[in-house]
Amino acid sequence: MKKTIYILLFLATSIFAMEGKTMIVYKSPSCSCCENWIKIMKEKGFKVKTIQTNNINEIKQNAGLQDGQISCHTAFVDKYFIEGHVDYSAIKKMLDEKPDILGISNPGMPLGSPGMEQGNIKQAYNIIYVKKDGSEGIYEKH
Repeated sequence: MKKTIYILLFLATSIFAMEGKTMIVYKSPSCSCCENWIKIMKEKGFKVKTIQTNNINEIKQNAGLQDGQISCHTAFVDKYFIEGHVDYSAIKKMLDEKPDILGISNPGMPLGSPGMEQGNIKQAYNIIYVKKDGSEGIYEKH
């Protein structure tokens, strides 16, 4: 019984771990898949402020993103960027562990990633981290 209570408390804490954190999302006015991802982030407890812009490439460059690391929308939370349809698990891990990186990205728009669901279709993809020198590596595999 005691173990069950601890498990329930852990799950409740995990689900609402991001409650109250503000996420700023820059997106193109014409992109609807971004809205799907934003809805997921709100459900996970983020306070999301959406800024629609036609200068999304400038936002990405200023964040330190390079070709091959970009996707459709760019979000910021705490001191990190989150590029594209990144899974909540990777965001939570980054915010909990606070690694010395610029942020994480899900390059492209893989089917089956959060906000890009298409029935049972799910492409394999990697969430990458981007360091301050522009180098990158795999952060999570999906």
